[in-house]
Amino acid sequence: MSSAAEQIKDRLGIAEVVGSYIKIEKSGANFKACCPFHNEKTPSFYVSTDRNTYYCFGCGAKGDIFTFVQEFEKVDFVGALKLLAEKAGVELTQYKDESKGEMDRLRAVLEQSTKFYQQNLEDNVDALQYLKKRGLTDATIQDWKIGYALNDWRTCYDNLKSKKIADEDIEAVGLIKWPDSSSAGAGSGTDTSAGVAQGGMAGKVRRPYDRFRARVMFPLFDPSSRVIGYSGRIFGVPDTDGPKYLNSPDTKLFNKSETLYGYHKAKEGIRQWKYVILVEGQMDLLMCHQNGFTNTVATSGTSLTTKHLDKLSKMTDNLMLVYDGDKAGVKATLRAWTEALSFGMVVKVAELPKGEDPADVLLKDKEIFKNSLKHSKNIIEYFTDVLVQESAGDHSALSKKIRSELLQCLLYIESPILRSEYISKISLKTSIAEKDLQEETENLIKKNSTQMSANQSRRGDKQEFVPNANQQAGGNHIGHDEHGVISKNDVNLRRFTGLVQWLRSKNDEEKASHTLAKIEKILTPEEFVELSKLIETVDEGLIFEAEVLFSGSGKLQQEIDIMIDLVEERFLKYKLSKAMSELHLAEKNHDKIKAENLLKTCQELSTKLSELGAKRSGSS
Repeated sequence: MSSAAEQIKDRLGIAEVVGSYIKIEKSGANFKACCPFHNEKTPSFYVSTDRNTYYCFGCGAKGDIFTFVQEFEKVDFVGALKLLAEKAGVELTQYKDESKGEMDRLRAVLEQSTKFYQQNLEDNVDALQYLKKRGLTDATIQDWKIGYALNDWRTCYDNLKSKKIADEDIEAVGLIKWPDSSSAGAGSGTDTSAGVAQGGMAGKVRRPYDRFRARVMFPLFDPSSRVIGYSGRIFGVPDTDGPKYLNSPDTKLFNKSETLYGYHKAKEGIRQWKYVILVEGQMDLLMCHQNGFTNTVATSGTSLTTKHLDKLSKMTDNLMLVYDGDKAGVKATLRAWTEALSFGMVVKVAELPKGEDPADVLLKDKEIFKNSLKHSKNIIEYFTDVLVQESAGDHSALSKKIRSELLQCLLYIESPILRSEYISKISLKTSIAEKDLQEETENLIKKNSTQMSANQSRRGDKQEFVPNANQQAGGNHIGHDEHGVISKNDVNLRRFTGLVQWLRSKNDEEKASHTLAKIEKILTPEEFVELSKLIETVDEGLIFEAEVLFSGSGKLQQEIDIMIDLVEERFLKYKLSKAMSELHLAEKNHDKIKAENLLKTCQELSTKLSELGAKRSGSS
């Protein structure tokens, strides 16, 4: 390993790092704890001081101090490296590079603009009173760095230029726009969300102008609490002068399909309370956090995406949807939950009084919001009620909707017992015979058996959760991804791809080729082709990670062999999981010959895994 990584590991033992995040207790030569990455009552999470690693026998989470901080803090490798280096008192100056410098430079631009907007808010009585009228306290306004963009064309731009910041960097973070080349000045630009009269914009010189004008500014943060963009609510001019909310465009720092507002503060609440509350707007989220519902996140400028759900499902299995109590809110709820179920999440809906949003309810009476959480409905029951209301007594139309829309969703519920319970409830609410619903569902399951097996391999059974709104509630996650045998989210696969490209970058093609040759013997031709594609698309961050972990190591070949074993283990576990799913299906269909062959395959794969585990233990 590099000198910096070695120094960090020399100064920080695995028990010290893990123990600073969770309660661990001595167990022989090791330590044990309840796993922070999945819900359990009996400890199955073990920390080995000899190997300087951790492993959970319940969910399979494993790694070293770097992977633990990555998973617990939800940061990338560089973020974990920075946190641990600071804790250990290790300098990382030797790892500064151009791309990293660019990111730091762009964050500095946003840090300055945020301070500028905050000062503007302090000086603008009307905007400040608006926020307080909506229920926000001074502490919340300050803590969330809320600001105000003046109703002027270039005040933010001029402020940043006075700090010697280049136009390219200001544009790169989405703070300015340029007028069309054919226009006389910025006033002729396409954005008309603030009054043109403010600027006297006529002129022949093309100059950039502020994207955000006359808006209350809500900074958007990354998981490490750094500002990466903004959502601005129009204020100070008529709403007809522009969209009510205007968000930063996608940049190198900000991607709206991945960013959840408040996630940087909600992480701990989700872990603590075992579920996540999802709302739509900034004010809804701020009022939730201010009132103690610190496990709340919000979408910002986009619908709930699979990237959002992938992030949340790693934190908790339980999702509570709390949208506006109107038709638009109901439709948004229905769009979100089908995707969430596909991620194996247990989804509930908290119904609010008609026409009111979470911020309104919390401002009026916190107890109403609490009760909406306490009396939340499982999404299947909620959707059934919606369809019953929509059909307005037309039994034929209701039956058609139940069969075409609702029963499809039962495929995502793995537990046959839980699925039967929902079928009984659907029957009771709709007067459709339970036998008919059961038969129709079984037919759908047979038609979708392949998809069912794929879902099972990554989900497992989930239990209903009951939020305790008086004490609050939170979440946990599985620390590994099972979306397929080749997954960009798997830590060991990511490290292996970075390792190969790092070897190539230091012109050690012989060692890189030798490493790939060993992997090729382990995998099928199809699997090796897929892995090779993943290696070719590896980003610079993974190459940097490999440099930190492996550069200067006196045992580089041993480190490489360990990585190869970990990759082989990943593939073997995936194949075993797939074979067991197919075995379960064969037994269910009474296919004796296929079941016997699959059982033999499972036994062979289990033996290989045991041998690999024994080999790794012997070499540790």
